Amino acid sequence: LDYVRDFPNLLRTFEDLATRLGEMYRNLNLPESVRAYIDQALADMGEGAGGIDFGALLPIARTIAGTAAGFFGFLIIPIWAFYILRDRVGLTQGFLSAFPASWRDEIWAVMTIIERVFGRWIRGQLLLGLIVGGATFAGLMLLGWLVDPRFLQFAVLLAVIAGILELLPIIGPIISMIPTLLIALTTRDPVLSVIAVLILYIVVQQLENNVLVPKIQGDAVELHPSLVIFALVIGGAIAGFRGAILAIPITAAGRDIYLYLFRRLS
Repeated sequence: LDYVRDFPNLLRTFEDLATRLGEMYRNLNLPESVRAYIDQALADMGEGAGGIDFGALLPIARTIAGTAAGFFGFLIIPIWAFYILRDRVGLTQGFLSAFPASWRDEIWAVMTIIERVFGRWIRGQLLLGLIVGGATFAGLMLLGWLVDPRFLQFAVLLAVIAGILELLPIIGPIISMIPTLLIALTTRDPVLSVIAVLILYIVVQQLENNVLVPKIQGDAVELHPSLVIFALVIGGAIAGFRGAILAIPITAAGRDIYLYLFRRLS
């Protein structure tokens, strides 16, 4: 409720910021030729906005729509997993019944290995989200005390966003930084606040990429940190975003399945 009540004030702050930027531009001691060039460029942009070729914007719109659809599809995964877990016994029996009886024990063993590895990986992801959210909250509280108290008002909300978006590797921390930067622009000293926010999120991201992910995910799936980093790089190169998400559990599951089949065949 506090965030809802503060939203109109936030909009007014953005309007005041735009007014202040306009006043700063008018008070700048610029040569007349430079000022005329900037004014003409702004005027051309305003005139061009009415004659935009929307057909040329269609690929951009498709890209944005595809990204949004992929993001919301990722958010649907927990709901899908809930129904899978709820009907796990029936689904498992139906799946096994499609194979010959002599194969079922081996298939069940392989499925158990995959379930164990992915379960550990998911628990590791949740732990990462909690740690990143807690670190972001502590950093925003520090910014609230040292830079501007506005960060204190939104510290909890922004920390929750950072923790949830941690489930999106690589781009998650970048997306979570955007609302914090918008808040920073509404403070008394926007330049100092933006610099402080950039430093905070860069530190958290470096801590996550170089320490937390290799250690926590490596321990969860019993992979060496160097192999975790290698798997992330290869997965991202092969399958992009989805490959980076699933590279670690697929690598660990493949290793365990290989060891199991090697022992059985031996």
